[in-house]
Amino acid sequence: MTTGPERCNDCGQDVFEVYLLDHGRLKIDLDPEPVVGGDYTYWNPTYGNGQHWLATYRPAKVSPPLNMPKQDAKQWDGKHAANERPWFVQHVCGLTAAQIVQERRHRKGA
Repeated sequence: MTTGPERCNDCGQDVFEVYLLDHGRLKIDLDPEPVVGGDYTYWNPTYGNGQHWLATYRPAKVSPPLNMPKQDAKQWDGKHAANERPWFVQHVCGLTAAQIVQERRHRKGA
């Protein structure tokens, strides 16, 4: 894989092809636009040419920033911060990342 997005073979939208660490390196496509409500984080472990991008599910909680004052860090809500942070979603042909999350929320509410 290159350092930028590739094109989906079915619809032509930009995607990142990644391997899920949590599922025996299952290959999936992620939408390159992070969105609040997304499910995945990904990275290139070696930053070398021809290497595969790796992904995992987003964490349930995130740590406070390293430069945060200690008093503020005591009140840090890592779960809330993780829920408000943009993450990546698995690609669905014809839909943007925001539409994927919106459709998921609509189904949960129905």
